[in-house]
Amino acid sequence: MRIRNLIAVVIVCLFVVQCISIVHYLNEERYLSGLMDSIAPRSLPPSKQAIKAVEALKDLPAIQNSSYFLLPIFSFLRPMPQQVIEQGGDCGDRSRLVIRLLRLHGIKASKWAIYTKEMKSVHAVAELEAETGRMVVDPLFGIWFPRSDGGYYGIRELRQSPSILQDRVHSLLQEGVQPGSSDLKSYPLDEYTYQYAKTINWEKWVGMFFVYESLKLVMGQAIDDLSRPTFVEAPQLMVMLMAGAIQGGLVMLYVARIRICRRKRHDSGSFSPI
Repeated sequence: MRIRNLIAVVIVCLFVVQCISIVHYLNEERYLSGLMDSIAPRSLPPSKQAIKAVEALKDLPAIQNSSYFLLPIFSFLRPMPQQVIEQGGDCGDRSRLVIRLLRLHGIKASKWAIYTKEMKSVHAVAELEAETGRMVVDPLFGIWFPRSDGGYYGIRELRQSPSILQDRVHSLLQEGVQPGSSDLKSYPLDEYTYQYAKTINWEKWVGMFFVYESLKLVMGQAIDDLSRPTFVEAPQLMVMLMAGAIQGGLVMLYVARIRICRRKRHDSGSFSPI
């Protein structure tokens, strides 16, 4: 009975956390929607909206934002987009923010992790589906990559032609502009390349790189383009899912315990001493 009561209490507490998470998420969505409406009208092409969203972040401090949702134990999920707007953030935080803003205007976008040739994750950018095809934006350095014949370059082209990045950075430096929060003069062209870009930062959590290597044996290089789930850009949704997983695990544990107890009672009752 004690175990059943304890499980019930934990499940109820987790349900409360889920309710808080969804309310907070919906409030943040309303906030971000109003913000994006003020940044760019929906009538603009997706590429122009993305550019305006990146430009709107220029004055935010380029810092390691240590904020978190609800409790310190969720700090590994990184700050929420609203916290990034209020305090600033790094490349990953800004990419998450831009992605959320664009999605609120119906523009599909996803985050990409930039790796060095030594397979170390060093940077993050966003790629969106623009009106002319895929388009990469770097919210930290304020970079995007226009084609000479119109449109923009995506991850695939930047992977295949490292000179696109080099030419773009050199061109902006010659113009003497400072498009992003971080000084473009400090852009590490030998590290922040796109040749080894992946949709997921497999170094973020302990053990994930082993998952990557295992999946790579099955999927090959396609693992690098694995679709990134949309809910990972919202810490509140991640907390909801984790709470749901724990709830499911507790229910299964309790059901298993009941079956074991019934089996023991059955075996005990069917035993007849000689």
